[in-house]
Amino acid sequence: MAPMKGLTVFIADLRKSVLEVGRSHEDEEKRVNKELANIRTKFKEPGLNGYNRKKYVCKLVYMALLGYEVSFGHREAVDLVNSAKYSEKQIGYLAISLLMEEDADYGRMVVAAMSRDIHDTNEFNVSLALNAVSNICTREIAEVLTQDIVAQLLSPAASMFIKKKAALCLLRLLRRYPEAVNAQQWAARVIPYLGHRDIGVTLSVASLVTALAQQFPEDTRKAASFAVRRLKSLVIDNEYAAEYIYYKVPAPWLQIKLLRLLQYFPAPESPELRSLLLSILRHIIDVSQDTPRELQQMNAQYSILFEAINLGIQLDIDQGLMQECAVLLGRFITSREINVRYLGLETMAHLAAYIDSLDTIKTYQGVIIQSLRDRDVSVRRRALDLLYSMCDVGSAKTIVSELLRHMVVADFTLREEMALKVAILTEKYATEYSWYVDVMMRLVSLAGDHMGDEVWHRIVQVILGNEELQLYACKIALQTLKAPVCHESALKVSAYVLGEFGHLIANAPDCAPVDQLKALQSKMAAGSQSARAVALTTVGKFINLFPEIKTLCLRVLDRYRGALDAELQQRACEYYALATLESEDLMPTVFEEMPPFPERRSALMSRLLKREADTEDQRTWVFGGREINRERKLQKAGKTAEDSEEPPSAPQVLEALEPVGLPAADGGQTPEELARVAKSKRHYARLLWENDGILYDGDEIQVGLVAQYKPPAGRVGVFLGNKSTAPIYDISITVTSVDESNEKQLVVQPAAGQGPLPDSLMPLGQVRVFFDVKCTDVFATAPTLRIAYTMAGAPTVSELQMPVTIAHFIDPVTITVADFFSRWKQLGDAAIGEAQNVLKTPFLSTDSGAIQWLRNVVGGAGFALIQGADAEPDNIVGVGIATTENAGRFGCLIRVEPKPAHGLTRVTIRATNPTVAKVVATNINMIFESR
Repeated sequence: MAPMKGLTVFIADLRKSVLEVGRSHEDEEKRVNKELANIRTKFKEPGLNGYNRKKYVCKLVYMALLGYEVSFGHREAVDLVNSAKYSEKQIGYLAISLLMEEDADYGRMVVAAMSRDIHDTNEFNVSLALNAVSNICTREIAEVLTQDIVAQLLSPAASMFIKKKAALCLLRLLRRYPEAVNAQQWAARVIPYLGHRDIGVTLSVASLVTALAQQFPEDTRKAASFAVRRLKSLVIDNEYAAEYIYYKVPAPWLQIKLLRLLQYFPAPESPELRSLLLSILRHIIDVSQDTPRELQQMNAQYSILFEAINLGIQLDIDQGLMQECAVLLGRFITSREINVRYLGLETMAHLAAYIDSLDTIKTYQGVIIQSLRDRDVSVRRRALDLLYSMCDVGSAKTIVSELLRHMVVADFTLREEMALKVAILTEKYATEYSWYVDVMMRLVSLAGDHMGDEVWHRIVQVILGNEELQLYACKIALQTLKAPVCHESALKVSAYVLGEFGHLIANAPDCAPVDQLKALQSKMAAGSQSARAVALTTVGKFINLFPEIKTLCLRVLDRYRGALDAELQQRACEYYALATLESEDLMPTVFEEMPPFPERRSALMSRLLKREADTEDQRTWVFGGREINRERKLQKAGKTAEDSEEPPSAPQVLEALEPVGLPAADGGQTPEELARVAKSKRHYARLLWENDGILYDGDEIQVGLVAQYKPPAGRVGVFLGNKSTAPIYDISITVTSVDESNEKQLVVQPAAGQGPLPDSLMPLGQVRVFFDVKCTDVFATAPTLRIAYTMAGAPTVSELQMPVTIAHFIDPVTITVADFFSRWKQLGDAAIGEAQNVLKTPFLSTDSGAIQWLRNVVGGAGFALIQGADAEPDNIVGVGIATTENAGRFGCLIRVEPKPAHGLTRVTIRATNPTVAKVVATNINMIFESR
C-alpha cells in the first residue's frame, strides 16, 4: 500500500508535540481536536474520493489507538469495506475491527459486506472478511455468517490458504459464542479434513476439532480414527512434505495437536486402531531415547514425547507402557533444563492420577521434595502438585511434614495452595486422631494469613463429626490459647472447640473453666473483629456450660456492650440479656451443643479445583491422585449416559418424519430442530392429497416427489437437488419397508429403462429416480425413502418417510345420495371398520376459503364428493374404493362436519377394512394439523 502523505505529516506532528522540549500533552490534544474538526468537515463534503476517505479513516484509527474517543467516521469505514479496491477495503476492515462496538447501529451493514466478501472469488477479499470476523466476533456475526464460513472450509474450490483461515475463524466463533454457531450441525462434516493432504489445513482443522471434542464428544467421536491414521502417516509412514520438517522432526505442531485431540476420547474399541495407536506411542518413545544435539530439536521432540505419554496415561491401554513411562519421566525430572524438569513433573503427576501402583514414582520422592527448593517457581509449583497426587496412606506423614517444613520459606504465591493441599491430605489419610489435630493446628498457625475461612471451618466440621477427636482437640485448643503467639485462625478454631466441648477437660489439671476463660480473654484483645465475634459466642456458651464463672463471663460481655463495632456490640448485648433473664430455660436452648455437620463434599476440595483454571483446551484430568480422577471419570460417563437416553437429534440423519399414526417425540430438541420437523411434516402432509411437491428441504439437499396412481399400481418419481456449494458423491436412492410384512403388501421396485445414477452431483444440480409401486394387500405403514451421499469426505444417510399409503390407492366412485346413506348405515351397523376424530380447526372462523379447502382435501384424498347429501350445506361426504391386487377391493366412505363457531371439525370414516379406515383418518388428521 502506497504511503499517504497527509497521514505521515499528521503522525509526525503528533510526535513532535510530545518529544520537543517545552511541548506538553495539551499540545497533542489541541492538534488532535483540530484534525478531528477538519475530518468531520471533509466527510460532509460531497464527492469525497476513495483515497481521501481512506486517508482520513486512517487518521481516525491512529487517534483511537492513542486513546482518544472517535465517535464518527464509522459509516465512511463501511463505505471503504464496500469498495472494490483492495487497499480501501483493507483499511475499511482495519477500522471496523478497531472501532466497531457490538451494538453498533451499522452492524448489519458490516455483516452484509462480510457475507458478500466471504463468497467473493478473490481470495484476498475472502481473507480480509475472515480476519475481520475473527477480530470483531459479535453474536450477530456468529449467528449469520457461521454457515458461510463452513461452506468456505468445505468448498472444493477454496484454496488451502482460505481453508486454514476459515477453520481458525470457526474456532474463534466457537470459543466466543458456542451456542450461536450450531456446531452440532456441521461438526461431522469438518472431521474428515483431519485427513486432508495439506498439513497446514489439517493443523488448523485439528485445533477446531479439539475445541469441538471438548463440547460435543459424542458428535465428534469418529475424529479419533482420522487422528490415529494421520499420526501413522506422519510418524511411521513418513508421509509429509519437506517444508514441514522442523529440525529433523516432521510437523511437530500437528503431532502435538493430534495427540492432544485423542486425549478427549476413550481408547479405541477396534483392535486394529488400538494396536496401531500403541505402535505409534511406542515409536515416539523409542525415537526420544536418543538425546538431541540441538536445543530446537530437543524442544520439539520432547514436546511430542510428553504429549504421547499424556495420551498413553489417559487411555491406559497398556500398564507395561505406563511403567516404562514412569522410568523415563524419572530421568526427565533430574534434567538440567528447567523446561524439561517442569514437563517431567507435570506429566508424572498425570501418571500418578492413573497408574495402578505408585511404587515406581515413590522411588523419586526425594528428588521431587528437593524440587520444592528449585530456583524456578513454576517447577516448585509442579513439584507440589506431584507430591499431592502421589500421596497415599503410606507416604502421607512424610509428605505432609515436608510440606509443613517448607511452608515457612515457601513463596507467598504458593502458600495458600500448599495449605489447602496439606489440609486435604491430612483429612484424607489421617490414621491417628492426634496426628490430624496436631497437623491442622500447626497448619493454621503457620499459614493462617494465606488461607481462606474454608480451612478452619473444615477443621471444626471434622471435630464436630468425630467424638474421638473432641477430647484431644480441646486439650490442644487450650494449649494454643496459652501459647505466647496465637494466630487468628487458630484463635477461631480454639474458641469454637472450647465453647462446644470445654466441659470435657474441665476437671483436668490447669484446664478448669476459669483457666479456659482467662486463656481465651488473653487473646481476644489482639484478635480481629471476626475472631472476637467467635470468642464472644464462646463466652456466652461458657455461661451455659460453667455457671460457676457466670459473673466473670458477664464482665467480659459487659465490656463489649459498648464496642464501636456493631457486630460485637450486638452479640455482647444479646448474650448479656439472655444470661440475665430471670428464667434460665432459654439459655440452654440457645446455646445447645451443635449437632454434627451432614456428610458432604469438602469445601477445601471445591476451592482447590476452582484454582486449577482451564485454558482454551480443557484438562482431561486433575491433580489429586487416582481416586478423584476415577470419580471424575465416572461422573462424566454417567452424565454422557444420561444424555444418550434423550431422543437423538443428529442433523445429518433426517428422522424428521415419524411413522403414520404415531405422535412425534420432540423432547430434548432445539427450537431449530423443532422448526425443521414441523416444516418437514407440512411437506409430507401436503403430499398426502397432492401428487407433486417438495418432501424435504434441508441445508444441503432438497427432495421432491411426483406421483401418478392407477390402482392397484402407481409410479413415484424422486428428485434430488444439491443446494450446497460443494459437489456430492456416491449417491444412492432406495426405498425400503419399515414393517417386514409390508414388503409383501406393497411392492416397490425401480422403474425399468433407467440409467445408473451419476457419480457426482454438482451444486444446484438435480438427479431423478422413478419407482413402480404395486399394492397387493392392505398395508398400515408407509415405506422409507433412504438417500445416501458423501460430501467433503463425510458420508451422510438421510431417511424420510415416503408419502405412499393405502389411501393413495383409492379411486373416487359416484353414487346417489340414497345409496350413500344406505351404505353408511350398513357399515355402521356391521362395525367392521370405523375411525372418528374431532379435530381442532380454528382457521374455519377466520378463513373464508376454509370450507372449499376442506372439499379440495377430501377430493384430493381419492374420494368423489356427493353434492347435497347432507342437510348441512357445509358438511362434506365422499365415496371411494381402495383397490389391491390380491386382497380385492374395499369400500370407503367419509363424512366431514365442520363447526366454524367452535373451531372444531368431526371427521368420520367407515370402510369394509379397519386398516383402510384407520390410515385414511390418520392422513386427514395430519393434513388438518399442518394447515
